[in-house]
Amino acid sequence: MDFMKRLIAPVLFILIFLQGCHYTEIDGYKGGCSVYFSVQRDTMKYSWGKIDSDIKEQVLQLPIYLFGQVANYDRKIRLRTLLCEVDSLRAEIGRDFRPLPQEVFLRADTNKVIVDITLLRTEELVKHDRIFTVVIEEDSWFDSEYNWRKDGDGNSYFIGHSMTIIMNEDFPKPWWWKENDANFGEWSYKKADLICRLCDIPREEFIGNNVIPNFKLIYYGKKVQRWLNEQDPPYLDEDGSPMMMGPNAQLL
Repeated sequence: MDFMKRLIAPVLFILIFLQGCHYTEIDGYKGGCSVYFSVQRDTMKYSWGKIDSDIKEQVLQLPIYLFGQVANYDRKIRLRTLLCEVDSLRAEIGRDFRPLPQEVFLRADTNKVIVDITLLRTEELVKHDRIFTVVIEEDSWFDSEYNWRKDGDGNSYFIGHSMTIIMNEDFPKPWWWKENDANFGEWSYKKADLICRLCDIPREEFIGNNVIPNFKLIYYGKKVQRWLNEQDPPYLDEDGSPMMMGPNAQLL
């Protein structure tokens, strides 16, 4: 019994201490709410390269997250579009993407909202990336204190309130396309796109991990070469020379 009595006092002290810590953490958590795109990155790449060339419009869903407690009422988030300062890389509203909403609402009892961004595909993407940035505006609805961080030198920097979107037309070279390929010759984006369009091959299938039978590759090469032979003036490759398929395709 004496042992139990001696044990009760320290146990009660620990429970009271933990209870105090518990409420302190909750009080700190209730201090404010913030919204952010991501705390790990501020750039997102979107490649059209794996998408068939006849598709000219895609919707990118960009989530905005809540840090803090959900509310039982709707809260407004104001957005702003920031264009790239470099002329050759600048994505323009109406040409490269449709206008974004100036505000979205974080609905009651939710901790995420999706911003739908309609991206537009242009021929210029083959030559240059297109870049623009979506910014969450400062607003009285949310406390931005959470979005501040300090680097190793103690300098403050802001995170989460912007997302830069980089569009490109990167069409990866298929793993089976060898240098000076017997069926298709030298690799070029323009040639690969022509093969997929004329032979009705989805790009996902063309660059996928599955093996395309050699007899199909031979057929594709010859079909495209016949088309090239019919063009007047000649259909030019990316380097300005008349496009030609590989040696196998010349044996018509």
